[in-house]
Amino acid sequence: MTAPSAGTDASSTGAPAPDNSRDDAALGQEGEFIDDVMKAPSTKLPALIVLGLAVVLALVGIIGSLVSSGSTPTYQQRTVTLPDGSKVAMTGAAIPLQGLIGNGEPPGDIIGNLGLPKESTVYGTISGDQGAAQFDRTARLTSPLAAQQILDAFRTALPQTGWQVIYVGGAPQGTPGSKEVLAKRGSGDGFYWEVGVVVAPTAADGTTSFTIELLQLPDGG
Repeated sequence: MTAPSAGTDASSTGAPAPDNSRDDAALGQEGEFIDDVMKAPSTKLPALIVLGLAVVLALVGIIGSLVSSGSTPTYQQRTVTLPDGSKVAMTGAAIPLQGLIGNGEPPGDIIGNLGLPKESTVYGTISGDQGAAQFDRTARLTSPLAAQQILDAFRTALPQTGWQVIYVGGAPQGTPGSKEVLAKRGSGDGFYWEVGVVVAPTAADGTTSFTIELLQLPDGG
């Protein structure tokens, strides 16, 4: 009996055995191709990281802005009782003094905690900083109240909203006989702010002129 020749299947009737070498090679190449695809770096993950960082930075910026400027509180004082027992109606300064506000200054926690006699009328403003230095601006007002009532109203009201009164007395920079109240308050913007109210003597027509100066103190207050 003759042995089966090379390349034939011994169990067959002489038909050549199938050649699997090409299929194995193809599988090997395909497997390598799949492995390469699996190992290829994804561009989605870095993009998500960048997007996440952008969102975080935006939130930090918003929070920082809110902390710096402070949320504007609603002025709560409706009246203040003066040392003589009389009462003076008060209102928040944010709207009457809006001519002084610019570029987020004074911060909300400063202007929102400042009040003035309700019947006061603003008739002029002065920009001492000219937009190029630390904030220093002044409003000119008139009121039907007597000079002493205005002075006492500020001296009484300011401590009730967190201001520290540091001086009450004569005002050398005002008209003869003028008096002044000075107070300061810390802000979320990292600075101390000062308010100076200079009240002139009551005029013959019964009206009183006064000024409110708001300024940002140098570092350290």
